[in-house]
Amino acid sequence: MSISTAVIYVSDGEYLADQSVTTAVSGGKVSNTLATGVTISSDEESLNGLYVTGEESSYTMSNSEITLSGNGSNDFDGTGAGAMAYDGATLVLKNVDITTTGCIRSATCVTDYSTLKVYDSTLKTNGGTLPDDYDESKIGPGMMEPPSGLGISGTCRTCLTMGNSSSYYYNSTIIAEGWGALSTDSAEGYVYMEANDCKVQTVDDGYGAYADNGCHDVFNRCQIDSAAMAIIMAGVSEAIYTDTTATCGTYFAMIHNVMGSTSEKVSLTVTGGSIATDKASFYVKSANADITVNGTAITSDVLLQTIINSDANRTVVPAGETVYGINAVFENTTLAGSILHEDTERTTSVSLVATTLDGEIQDAIISLDDDSKWTATADSTVTLGSCSVDNIDAAEGITITATAGTYCTLSGTYTLSSGGILVVG
Repeated sequence: MSISTAVIYVSDGEYLADQSVTTAVSGGKVSNTLATGVTISSDEESLNGLYVTGEESSYTMSNSEITLSGNGSNDFDGTGAGAMAYDGATLVLKNVDITTTGCIRSATCVTDYSTLKVYDSTLKTNGGTLPDDYDESKIGPGMMEPPSGLGISGTCRTCLTMGNSSSYYYNSTIIAEGWGALSTDSAEGYVYMEANDCKVQTVDDGYGAYADNGCHDVFNRCQIDSAAMAIIMAGVSEAIYTDTTATCGTYFAMIHNVMGSTSEKVSLTVTGGSIATDKASFYVKSANADITVNGTAITSDVLLQTIINSDANRTVVPAGETVYGINAVFENTTLAGSILHEDTERTTSVSLVATTLDGEIQDAIISLDDDSKWTATADSTVTLGSCSVDNIDAAEGITITATAGTYCTLSGTYTLSSGGILVVG
């Protein structure tokens, strides 16, 4: 990767003033290892604010402000980013405010075996207007809006972590007008992104975070307010949420698989905190997933929904092939909402552990331990795993039609304690 211009350009531990646009920076101090108290402001398209490259670079910016406007040209290589770490560099931001306005004008970008750490900072992208000659079918480097299959809009991702790199955010605010706030892409092996005690927001549309193939996202004690999803997951990826509050205009997690392998599986773990969604909490589109939820308060009419992905690039399961499917475990919580399995290419298994569930279940495998209870709120069709009839209930007029699955010892017709009927065939 090459760069034509940056306001502050640092290569292998050396600040190169002759390759920097020094007229766009004022105040403070700039050295080989530190920029502090500076203000960067520019409306030049594709101009980087702070660009740090090379394994010999370990750079800190503190108490500073970066404001950039005008479109970027390729956020996959960080062109036009507010602060950029590349080629093994380490970049630390402390009390730094970055605001950008323009298409693919990221606030931060870290790639190619680099590390970014952000403390007590505000990172915000406003997006921009697509050029008149923009090719809306473009996917990959240079694209200025999300793929249509994601079902979201916007023209800028606030933070990008890619290329075997890692990023860490502490007590910071990350805001995107649309598309995405904390994004991963092109892992090329292993990418790690962690947010601690942060506020993450998408204003008009978009996701709070993305865990792409090969990417691992961790959230601790964060507050997420997303116009659409808290997270999108794809391929072989991992996301862990601990004591995090998420309010979402669509789903908490949208999980999908496109142009991948039928063996790929995501892992999503949520412990504590709360989730509130306008649509399904967990929405799985033609993908395999392990979902574990422990002690999390969930407010949603639909807890889990699986479907066949309408995306033309979805990963198709060949006829006769058996794939992993969806395995969801809910522990130590009280739930109300439906579980709807509509993916005809794989199975969905749901296990309740010390959990109560009030809701309809359609075409899923359901297992309950002795400390759990499922009360069907509408006619339901299920496969029963390990369970006792004493742990299943339904009101009078509601029928549960069940197939006895592995470890199920029930057979015949049962009148449940609230008057409903369980028929196990």
